[in-house]
Amino acid sequence: MDSEFLKTPTVIANRQYRQKELYMSVFRQLSEKLKAKPYLIAITLTLLISVWMVSGQLSQSEDVHTATSKELNEVLPRVRTKEVKAELVTRSVTLYGRTEPDRKTTVAAEVLGQIIEVLAPRGSVVKKGDLIARIDKNDLPQQLDYAQARLKQREIEFDGAKKLSAKGFQGKARLAETEASLTQARADLAKLKLMLYKTEIRAPQSGILNERYIEEGDFVSVGTVIAQIADIDPLIVRADVTEKDIYAIKLGQKAVVRLLNGQQVEGELRYISRVSNVETNTFKIEVSIPNPDFELWAGVSAELSLPLEKTRAIKVSPSLMALDEAGNIGIKTVENGVVSFHPVDLVKTEKDGAWLGGFDESVEVIILGQGFVKAGDHVETTKVEN
Repeated sequence: MDSEFLKTPTVIANRQYRQKELYMSVFRQLSEKLKAKPYLIAITLTLLISVWMVSGQLSQSEDVHTATSKELNEVLPRVRTKEVKAELVTRSVTLYGRTEPDRKTTVAAEVLGQIIEVLAPRGSVVKKGDLIARIDKNDLPQQLDYAQARLKQREIEFDGAKKLSAKGFQGKARLAETEASLTQARADLAKLKLMLYKTEIRAPQSGILNERYIEEGDFVSVGTVIAQIADIDPLIVRADVTEKDIYAIKLGQKAVVRLLNGQQVEGELRYISRVSNVETNTFKIEVSIPNPDFELWAGVSAELSLPLEKTRAIKVSPSLMALDEAGNIGIKTVENGVVSFHPVDLVKTEKDGAWLGGFDESVEVIILGQGFVKAGDHVETTKVEN
């Protein structure tokens, strides 16, 4: 009964009031003593500050411990990896160009006249000396007969003057005059023979009659363009090499040419320019490709590969490449649970992947999740078997 009475609200309120009065009385007595002795105030403040600092350090220590425990309890990002072994491959320079004729020759008329016959159709294969067209001879045969007769006359005159001169009946001036006339007659005859020969327009080289600009009945004068012949054996691939790679190639080295239709042929580096292009700072090169049967066409896009030194590299799909924080492209690998970034060192490219240098042994390449981690991150890996 007494215990229940002590718990009533009235009794509890009276007890709290008496405690409050007791605390106030103690506080007033303490204040009067501190006013009487000021140094006690300084001691009291120093003790309070020390207690506050110690309590702050303990609180910070507890916070660090809590954060560390939280980090340890966090789940590490998970990535999928695949082991890729480095292989010995040939580093190469890959360039792009077009196949071109070794040379182009323009055939022009050297005498005037009318085209009376056309023998070589456009696009046909011609050999050196083949007849392309004929020009009307007009009166050239008659002029040739006259020149031959005149030559005989000059020969007789010269022989007579020479005999008279030997007997003293002819002066040296007359002998020299008849000799000059004989020389002129020989020159006129040779000129007419040459003009008669040039009425037949022949191929100056072997190749393809790529263009023909005349038809039967056309009138041509000296210098009129008749045809264009393209020599495509060998076929030439021209490309430009950067100043970084120009010192790694040399004349006579082998080259691999891949044509647009997938055909692959081997050629030889026959020309390297010694002066760079001012605008692009690149050097022009030429690779010759044997084409004896004219099976390869000029003007086709081509990929040119020049092998350099051998090096160890890994083959990866371009889809595995990613960017680092600086925007560099490369691949990400994992070693001992830590992500590493390797900038691209392109050795060569193939249809199904690219060969990257800088790897001596096998490496664990991230194949899934590389876009969500960065170099230095700790990760959990799931390795995919080859």
